[in-house]
Amino acid sequence: MTTALDQYFEIVDSADSSHSGLDDLREVFAENVLLLHSGEMVQGQALAVEFHRAQAAKWKESRHHWTTSEEADGSLTGSWSQAGLDLRGNGRSGSGHVAVTLDADGRISRLHLSLTGGSDHARVLIAKHLDVWMIPDPAERAKAMEEIYAENITLMEPDDVYVGRDAINDYIGVVQRKAPPLYGRLVSHFQNKEFIHWAWDFGFPGDKSALGSETLQLNGNLIEKVIIFSADMDIVIEGTRQAHDSAL
Repeated sequence: MTTALDQYFEIVDSADSSHSGLDDLREVFAENVLLLHSGEMVQGQALAVEFHRAQAAKWKESRHHWTTSEEADGSLTGSWSQAGLDLRGNGRSGSGHVAVTLDADGRISRLHLSLTGGSDHARVLIAKHLDVWMIPDPAERAKAMEEIYAENITLMEPDDVYVGRDAINDYIGVVQRKAPPLYGRLVSHFQNKEFIHWAWDFGFPGDKSALGSETLQLNGNLIEKVIIFSADMDIVIEGTRQAHDSAL
């Protein structure tokens, strides 16, 4: 039996050099689909298709391999991997887990592809870092934090500092309740030994976006310091305040 997840990967792999075939994703994505892909996030059918066009443009050639299992509640889970050549002809690969929720019409309403391994070490760590911020359950989030954050992790925003997994876990919960972004995109990233620098673009209600960057300091495969830079923190703060006021 071909599932919606199978159809998704088949469409992604069958797209030609113009990526026009990716328009067929509209047939498997629900109108308000939530896409979580390797740490990045967009919501809405049109944005999800555009996201895949941007992803496809980074590869000269690639193919996916995947497994699919249907759960008792009708959701789909499995694993995925992608391998091929980048635009410079260098070999690239990535792999992780996949989870899919379907709507009443059998279309994908939520698609989450985690990135847990691959040829780009920095990209994998950024994806794991961002995935932590998307987990709604505090206990599940705390467990995931143990795999990516050092015990004495420090988060430095322009105006606040949080130290330790517990403090950051609590802060993530506040952010999720008050100002969840509408989308989050990775713009660029670089690694220099034990440091990763990456730039981001987050969108908030009211057609507002915030650009910024983070420096991640590593201790082996664990992140021990996150330093956030942004000239648009007022947009993030305003988004938090608006979300808080609307909840009252």
